[in-house]
Amino acid sequence: MQVDSISSSAILIVGDALRLNPDSKALIFQQETPTYIETDGDFNKYSIFSKEIPEPTELIPVQMNIVNESKFINVSELQITGVDTSSIVQIGSNCSIESESRSKQIRQLNLVANRGGMNVCLP
Repeated sequence: MQVDSISSSAILIVGDALRLNPDSKALIFQQETPTYIETDGDFNKYSIFSKEIPEPTELIPVQMNIVNESKFINVSELQITGVDTSSIVQIGSNCSIESESRSKQIRQLNLVANRGGMNVCLP
């Protein structure tokens, strides 16, 4: 197995698991002027991080017929470029996966106005 990159609460697991629960929250600030206010990193200021995630209301039963010809998993080659932000690569089985990723990107740009032939940066 060759894996180039794993990041941000991602999981790579070879084998069985009972429950996988990767969770990632990110605030991304892009600023022309490098200023930092201590409360900028407060997730509570942004509603995206506190909104309830809707659960499926109706589970539709699925009829399956599984035939395991071998109890072993045999993979000759696996090449993964990247696993990112609460995603999972698993070779094996599990009972439950709850994966969540929330991000808020904020761009703070200075506007340039032309006043009397002069360019003026406006905060």
